[in-house]
Amino acid sequence: MLKVEEAITLNAPAEKVWETIGEFGGLADWHPAAVACTTSEQGSDVIRTISIPGGGSLVEKLEALHSKQFSMTYSIVDGPLPVTSYRSTLKLVPNGDHASKAMWSGEFAASGVDDEAAQKVIRGIYTTGLDALRKRFG
Repeated sequence: MLKVEEAITLNAPAEKVWETIGEFGGLADWHPAAVACTTSEQGSDVIRTISIPGGGSLVEKLEALHSKQFSMTYSIVDGPLPVTSYRSTLKLVPNGDHASKAMWSGEFAASGVDDEAAQKVIRGIYTTGLDALRKRFG
């Protein structure tokens, strides 16, 4: 399995940042690569469908949500990304009263491209999202 991990420090408490990122269906509210995001229930699963620039969509399943620990884990069900067996966690770690560290990590296998290309795509998604959080929270 391949891994990608990215992290940044934000000038806002984890509770405040979590208000923005802690809603599984709220990705389009803060990530520039999400044009729209809707959630649905399929049996006991919570599924989000993310509309992406240029058309198309990415379908993800919520695997775990721990609001008190500021952590969300999800997997990809279907979409155009060059990966399979994808599982990712986005979490916040409090850093004093006025700051937090945002960490986004994922494990996956490359599909249709070499390992380096797959990692580059996923890293780009993470860094784009984290940069948007940096602009919002400093």
